[in-house]
Amino acid sequence: MNKINTCKTCKTEYETMPEICSNCGFPFKGTDKEKSHFVAHQILKKNIIKTTKESIKKARTVLFLIGGFNILIPLFKYLNGQYDGIMLFLSIIIGLMFLLFGFTAKYKPFISILIPLSLLSIFYLLITIIDPTTLFNGIIWKFIFLGSMIYSLNSIIKSEKIKKESIHLSTKDYK
Repeated sequence: MNKINTCKTCKTEYETMPEICSNCGFPFKGTDKEKSHFVAHQILKKNIIKTTKESIKKARTVLFLIGGFNILIPLFKYLNGQYDGIMLFLSIIIGLMFLLFGFTAKYKPFISILIPLSLLSIFYLLITIIDPTTLFNGIIWKFIFLGSMIYSLNSIIKSEKIKKESIHLSTKDYK
């Protein structure tokens, strides 16, 4: 009766022990140092994928906040006579767009975060060109909004690279 060899990281079973696992790359015939080094890197890679999931949730929250702010604040300004109907309409359209991107980021995170990040960056740039004093208005919010979306995109890129490198980790999902 043959002894079944099981990979320590992905649990793939082999009748004869290979040099490396064909699923995850675990070095069966490596030294203890090589094996522990491999396992440590696998844990780090799994954590990157897990962190990506959390960063997407934060980016979605930011998109929902931006969408909500773009609907509610102009609505109050309109009710107080500070906005006209056209400005209210445009603000609501923009707010609904950001809300839509917040919902779609769950399924298509990269593009659903990249497009609003681009739009928001262009908007902040145009507003600053038109009136440079607005650059510092709400600067903390601007950094939070842009920073969380940039961090999310960076995490998604890292996770995709990890998933391409490993068959085993390609099954891990961050969405």
